[in-house]
Amino acid sequence: MRLSVFLLFAYSLFAPLLFAADPSSLTAAPGHVTAAAIIHEMNLARQNPALYAAFAEQTHQNYSSGVCLLPGNVRLRTREGVRALDDAIQFLRRAKPQPPLALSPGLCLAAADHCREQVGGAIGHYGSRSGDPGNRISRYGVVSQGWAENIAYGRHTAREIVLALIVDDGVRGRGHRKNIFNPTYNVAGAAYGPHARFGSVCSIDFASGYAENRFVRAGSDAQNSF
Repeated sequence: MRLSVFLLFAYSLFAPLLFAADPSSLTAAPGHVTAAAIIHEMNLARQNPALYAAFAEQTHQNYSSGVCLLPGNVRLRTREGVRALDDAIQFLRRAKPQPPLALSPGLCLAAADHCREQVGGAIGHYGSRSGDPGNRISRYGVVSQGWAENIAYGRHTAREIVLALIVDDGVRGRGHRKNIFNPTYNVAGAAYGPHARFGSVCSIDFASGYAENRFVRAGSDAQNSF
């Protein structure tokens, strides 16, 4: 069985690159963003990349001299400036539609475990209690073929999260974008919650195939926004 994970972070998603007129806006409690909303947003991008290119184009006006203005008057000092956004737009215009990802309750639980562990301000794919993504995913089911994980910090809607991961500013190889559009991934789970340093954290797990444990199939609501 071939396993793959992109141990990458979009440079543009890290709080040290953020500054705001109101510093409290960086640590404000995030809104309610569900796993279903995040998976729906990724499927919108996968199934209609041309439409998502139009969404990305609408943010063009928010860039100036390497700084991107985010909602809440938060200014993000990017690594690449508008170049990463333009690269994403070109990719989306060329991309062929992909089948939708099915929402997996087990992968949602794995993602929620990681978000919960990072509430206090930890970052990265490795958890001191939960281990690496493979350990968390295996806790709730069995993977066939491959898996991957994306993490985003400091975004407060499903669209902001997915757009940031597709733009993938500062990430060589655009690994987060590749995960979202990888045609071999058929299922995904997500979770979203508060983060002491960046305001919010979103974890997304992907798999080519995934068989949930029986107790997961028996009754997880897969909301995982806490």
